[in-house]
Amino acid sequence: MKRGLFILLSLLCLTSLSCQSPPEGIANKVLADFGLKERPEGYVSGGDQVFQKLGEVGATEMKRLNLRERHGTIKYEGEGLRGQFYKEAKVYEEFHPLDVKPFTGGTGRERGYNGYIEYEGRLYQSARKATRVEAEAESATIPVGDPVREVYRYEFGPTGVWNGAEGERAKP
Repeated sequence: MKRGLFILLSLLCLTSLSCQSPPEGIANKVLADFGLKERPEGYVSGGDQVFQKLGEVGATEMKRLNLRERHGTIKYEGEGLRGQFYKEAKVYEEFHPLDVKPFTGGTGRERGYNGYIEYEGRLYQSARKATRVEAEAESATIPVGDPVREVYRYEFGPTGVWNGAEGERAKP
């Protein structure tokens, strides 16, 4: 009887000890991510890892945005036949990582993170010309107006890896 009781108590202790999560266990990580448990020293959440990567993404995407805008667009100013053509180009000069938000499934999407980056740049225009061809040959070098700010959203996988896709313009 005493032997059976000893074995039963031993099994209960082993079972309760095996259910305890180590500090680096998944249950503790999830609780720390949701703010229900204090984060251990040196702990880095998935969102924090993604935020650290936004600097690299911002530099890469700023090059891509500037390449796309390098030729500018031709615009017309005036009414009817009494107008002039000019080239307008946007040049991105700085970027600032803003935020990282997790997203979960639904409509076939996996879990992961959305990272938000704000780009700041200026609009430049060329001198006014009588024809579209002349305006296309000009360089847009005259700064116009206030700085332009745009926020783009980028998708990261569940492990915090950027998928390399172009960002989508986010609403302010």
